[in-house]
Amino acid sequence: MNPKLPHGIWPTDLSAAMVAEAGVRIGSAVVAGKHSYWWEGRPAEGGRGVVVCHDGNTARDLTPANSNVRSRVHEYDGGSWTVLANGAVAFVEAIGQHITIVDTDGSQRRLTTHDGDIRYGDLTDGGDVLFAIRERHTEITADEAVNDIVAIELDSGALHVVASGHDFFSSPRPRADSDQLAYICWDHPAMPWDNTELHVVNWSAEAGPKNDVAVLTGQAVQQPMWTTDGLVVITDPDGWWVPCSIDLVTGMAIKLLNADIEIGVAPWVFGMSTMAANGSDLFVVTHSDGVEHLCLLSEGALTPVTTARTAFGAISQAAGGGVVCTAASFTSTAEVVVIGADGSENVIRPAPNLLDANSISSPTHISFGEGDSAAHGLFYAPTSTVAEGPIGELPPLLVLSHGGPTGAARPGLDLGIQFWTQRGFAVVDVNYRGSTGYGREFRDALRGKWGLADVEDCIAAAKHLTTAGLVDGERLLIKGGSAGGYTTLCALTFHDTFAAGASRYGIGDLELLARDTHKFESRYLDSVVGPYPAEIERYRDRSPMNFVEQLSTPMIILQGGIDPVVPPNQAHDMVAALDGQKVPHAFLLFPTESHGFREAANITKALVAEHTFFCRVLGIATADELPPLDIVHL
Repeated sequence: MNPKLPHGIWPTDLSAAMVAEAGVRIGSAVVAGKHSYWWEGRPAEGGRGVVVCHDGNTARDLTPANSNVRSRVHEYDGGSWTVLANGAVAFVEAIGQHITIVDTDGSQRRLTTHDGDIRYGDLTDGGDVLFAIRERHTEITADEAVNDIVAIELDSGALHVVASGHDFFSSPRPRADSDQLAYICWDHPAMPWDNTELHVVNWSAEAGPKNDVAVLTGQAVQQPMWTTDGLVVITDPDGWWVPCSIDLVTGMAIKLLNADIEIGVAPWVFGMSTMAANGSDLFVVTHSDGVEHLCLLSEGALTPVTTARTAFGAISQAAGGGVVCTAASFTSTAEVVVIGADGSENVIRPAPNLLDANSISSPTHISFGEGDSAAHGLFYAPTSTVAEGPIGELPPLLVLSHGGPTGAARPGLDLGIQFWTQRGFAVVDVNYRGSTGYGREFRDALRGKWGLADVEDCIAAAKHLTTAGLVDGERLLIKGGSAGGYTTLCALTFHDTFAAGASRYGIGDLELLARDTHKFESRYLDSVVGPYPAEIERYRDRSPMNFVEQLSTPMIILQGGIDPVVPPNQAHDMVAALDGQKVPHAFLLFPTESHGFREAANITKALVAEHTFFCRVLGIATADELPPLDIVHL
């Protein structure tokens, strides 16, 4: 019988430092020959990116110890490395954004040379050339950087422009033994989950680009992939992202699956993949009820692969009829694993085993609201092997609002969530209207309603769980980062549901964001708020900064000092407003961090500060030794 202790003070060995140190981000994985490769973002090493190679016996870092593999195209990384046909690896160095090649003998050579701010991403092997997305901040047009697709000769470094003339490009994918190249492009004000174009062009270094044809338009097409049967993409002709084969003559997209199920994702970063070839069949990752499933798609029928995995990163073809990917489950953080069609697994890069399985809180998918106001979430009940709550006492609830806002709650083990549940907090990760995984209609339900529908759904989730008798309605907390930080600030400014909140690099002033963010998201608000400046009053009405007199709820604000997506002035202005209204608040600025915290010390400090802040506001005498935190006006 475990001792009965108040929720929020349960003892646990899972510290914030453990969460940070174990929080290695694992990016896309590929198999080439007998070797497996993947990318790691390591908080313990300042958040630097590393390409790792496993030869079947041991793993070793392939990129130099003084390097940091990261692309700054679109500012969200992705596609920052690739394996070449000869086994060498090409990667983008974070500082300078040059492309370097590490040959199989360990020697290095720089492939690109440039002056000024020129960036590369979405690297793709093309035999004698390397295809890439180039973003030139040296040739500003209409106050924005210029993007195009280039081919770089591997022997000489000579650079050729393959495609240009659109605001954005992604996914240059060459067809084997052919001069055909498929790619995706789109233009302002669309985002890549709104409306893109699939193009096919004939290209060679000698002849240049010819016959560039827009094969498919008017849909949110993504992930072009050449198979033995031709060109396959993910697109949404009927409102659900599903695989389609492309007739290159007519431009028709022929659905390979007739089902209302989501297989695509919002392509925030380059290289995301939810399908991989398996002979004439496909492996696909489906989304349903907040969980992801690996399935085999053959002749229009889906067959689930038997696996405990519930969340998948980019999948790619592996030898022997399987896929290699990063995959997590309710009880394991992301691992690099090869999964066969029969569900067999070969774990290449295991996750650290830090938690007793019985102490892990596994989520329950919940739905709440009705009709056009229906939304969803993943609910995590407080769970411990050493304590339980007193009879009649309900736990405090932490509502999580994901970023994007076109994103989704991830259904794999998240130690940052377990940090709270092991201490006796309940957590709900909300898939508010506008989230991915539920089809285009649900995704589009946030159009023109950001700052309203998302906030309503976070509040509705809290009230739903309160009514169900699962949480204490007097101890409701909310936390979010980036777009989720904006949702948090709106919830705390315009509503009185929550007792406190935490905003990480959140937006307090929409008008300022519209004028002062990077190219990729510079017109994002056109869809989720309204065209700017035509709808300027809407921007002002939904900006917490313009309603400081309504601020009264305690909040903690955390911000990176070199954030190009949500610049630090947003946080400084919000803190000044809180101080002017004498609202209890704390503010942490991390000078070396960008959009999202990557360094272990800062990840630790941020989580400890949030925990300290919430406990002090709620009066929880936690078992943790809380460090000093300057909370003004408390």
